[in-house]
Amino acid sequence: MMGLAMMGLCTFTACSSSSDDDKKPETQEVTIQDSEYDAIINQYVDNVVMPTYRDLKTKNSALYNAVVAFGNNPSNAGFQTICDAWLAAREPWESSEAFLFGPVADFGLDPNMDSWPLDQEAIVNTLKSQKWNTMEWEGDYDEDDEAIAAAQNVRGFHTLEFLAFRDGKARTLTDQAASDNAADYVYDESNATAWAQYMRNTAQLLVDDVTLLCDEWEDSYANEFKKHNRGDFTSGLSCIEQLIDGCIEIAGEVGGAKIGEPYDLYVSGKTQEALYAVESWYSWHSRDDYTNNIYSIRNAYYGSRDGSINNNSLSKLVAKYDAELDSKVKTAITAAAAAIQAIPQPFRNNINSVEAQTAMVACANLSTVLEDELKPFLQNATK
Repeated sequence: MMGLAMMGLCTFTACSSSSDDDKKPETQEVTIQDSEYDAIINQYVDNVVMPTYRDLKTKNSALYNAVVAFGNNPSNAGFQTICDAWLAAREPWESSEAFLFGPVADFGLDPNMDSWPLDQEAIVNTLKSQKWNTMEWEGDYDEDDEAIAAAQNVRGFHTLEFLAFRDGKARTLTDQAASDNAADYVYDESNATAWAQYMRNTAQLLVDDVTLLCDEWEDSYANEFKKHNRGDFTSGLSCIEQLIDGCIEIAGEVGGAKIGEPYDLYVSGKTQEALYAVESWYSWHSRDDYTNNIYSIRNAYYGSRDGSINNNSLSKLVAKYDAELDSKVKTAITAAAAAIQAIPQPFRNNINSVEAQTAMVACANLSTVLEDELKPFLQNATK
């Protein structure tokens, strides 16, 4: 019986092999030379990372100027100008979150500028006490240092957001408090001078932080990264892995933390905690913040800041060797951004919506494609 079976198998193989071989070309082994990454890394640093940080520096300076102008002449229009400048500065910051490595991590600049959830009580206490030194810290950055964390919780974009926005609009000089809660604290004649000074101090620290960030990249980090001769960066692939890891991290954070944590709190019945867990809920800018986080992934992968695909991009390289994988990555990026934008505005009022759930799934899918398909493909293919 086994002989007959083997004969049948051999007969089948013999009959089918010649015709199948004519139809199916042999699969070619993909071999990417490490040097092929150099142009991609240069494009990424020179035309994505650095222009984003320079844009942030320019817009933070404009935000500071708006705050100073308000202090010199408080008005409703002045509050509106601050809010407009804040929204403008948020775009490059949120579009940088796929590359939160290097100086931004080494010096604690991410929590300096973007600590969340917002500590309203600590902010109001700082405003009342006017102990502005509580906003600053010294020494080497340690993310586990409680004193550093306490300082970071009363500064940055979201502290300024609290001081400038209310219910998605600019504050006014005559707002009325809805309650005695710190979250409902309002500007009035009794705190006007301190309020203006707090905004100015916060805006100045944002300027200082992004200036340090730009200086560190421009002085040495950019060249060391491009030449991959620093620390963990010892090859072109190691730099590309960092590029992808940054994208994986922010995709997971948007879906799992920025949308997912408020959602989990809400469905567990902790509706107030869910609201406070929503990033940028004073300005009602959450949805655009999250979308810009996804665009930071797009920009890193496309090698541009405008949605075009540069010839010296990771996308072009992947498409050269595996067009299907490149298409899958691009589709996942587009789907995640679209799903976030489909959440009804504002997100704080639609935390448990079907659209929010869809966005979480889309972000998780993007993270999976990057981590389980894109990164292994390049690791296995690079020689």
